[in-house]
Amino acid sequence: MKGSILFLTIIFSFSGVIANAQNHVIDDSKTPQYLFVITGDTGTFEGGKLTFNGTPIITFYSMATQRSVGHFLVGTFVEMWEKNAFIYKTDPPNGTISVLDEKGSLGAVIEVSNPVSTLYSITFNVRVLEGKLPSSFNASSFFLKLNVTEAPHTQN
Repeated sequence: MKGSILFLTIIFSFSGVIANAQNHVIDDSKTPQYLFVITGDTGTFEGGKLTFNGTPIITFYSMATQRSVGHFLVGTFVEMWEKNAFIYKTDPPNGTISVLDEKGSLGAVIEVSNPVSTLYSITFNVRVLEGKLPSSFNASSFFLKLNVTEAPHTQN
């Protein structure tokens, strides 16, 4: 009898895990892709954190059948990220960064998470997937493809 109760408890627990996971399945038709471009005048990469300075706005481009382009303040980007965090936790986004330092131009593919912003900067936790980033750099451009549940709107 105890074995049967334990078996049923495990089955019901496991089915609850599956049902919960199904609620977080990403439906690409409901989460269109956007390309975001984050530029910075200067930046740093230390302790797994990447900061872009001189970044008041972020530009976006729709990659869906209905093309759109726009921009918004860096804080709005972080708010949008937080609304879609459940997508990014299961599949952390990655993008390509190009930086200019005293040695010239460098590029890397990076995985990003947990953006935090101030008025003119944004910081991500970063894992370098390919290439190398200097500890400090000048001009930079970061190209990041994201799925979002709600279309971003340009700010004036």
